[in-house]
Amino acid sequence: MIRLYIFLGLLALFMVWETVFPRRSQGRLLKNRVCNLSLSVLNSLLMSLIPFSAAAAAVAVETAGAAGTGAGLLLSIKMHNGLRFVLSIVILDLVIYFQHLMFHSVPLFWQLHKVHHADSTLNVTSAIRFHPIEIALSLGIKIGTIFMFGISADAVILFELLLNGCAMFNHACIILPSGTDRVLRFFIVTPDMHRIHHSVRLRETNRNFGFCLSLWDHLFGTYRKDPVQDQTVFKLGISSYRNLEERSLIKCLLMPFDGKGQAYSIKGIGKQGS
Repeated sequence: MIRLYIFLGLLALFMVWETVFPRRSQGRLLKNRVCNLSLSVLNSLLMSLIPFSAAAAAVAVETAGAAGTGAGLLLSIKMHNGLRFVLSIVILDLVIYFQHLMFHSVPLFWQLHKVHHADSTLNVTSAIRFHPIEIALSLGIKIGTIFMFGISADAVILFELLLNGCAMFNHACIILPSGTDRVLRFFIVTPDMHRIHHSVRLRETNRNFGFCLSLWDHLFGTYRKDPVQDQTVFKLGISSYRNLEERSLIKCLLMPFDGKGQAYSIKGIGKQGS
């Protein structure tokens, strides 16, 4: 319940912030927010039917390790528990980065992930706009990572709180002082940094893949500092999904199967201009 209260508190905070002090004009947000929130509620209900969660996987790892019947990579290396905890958080974030890259690289996965990118009015609720199949695949990848590295339940719970908080922060249409944004980018993904990733331009969409730590984009050469146009005016979303009528729960659920938006995957860069 604590995680839910934190989520709702941050959601309310960023919704008020982006309404009172928006970074750019957003138009009418009600239908967009209702669609995104409905999709999130549906995902939560569907995930509750899956009998195994990331935290449960971590508990299983800890139990097996205590019984001497199994251990992940981090548990097999002698180190201070505090260091192991920090490394667990960093590894989970790195896996999310590569997972995100994969969902842009593989056409089949992109068809799922485009549901997230089709939101042309980026706001805090965009952070929870994902197709249920992508959510399930993400859970599978996370559980595999937990077993492979032997990540503790405490680390998993904290990381999920950080991931949710960072995702809402960097999707929110909020204003940060330029100096603050510049400093924060050395450590975490800021709204201006991540907004570039949601551009309609391919060479901007396929940059800034990080969710929490900005380190990975700098390290692997996927960082982009500024969009071609000003932050307040460049177009967001996918060019083939500009119709406001497509902002509905049913449209989002059917989107992976409509065959549109294929050229926006990394493999499609050569097919269209920048």
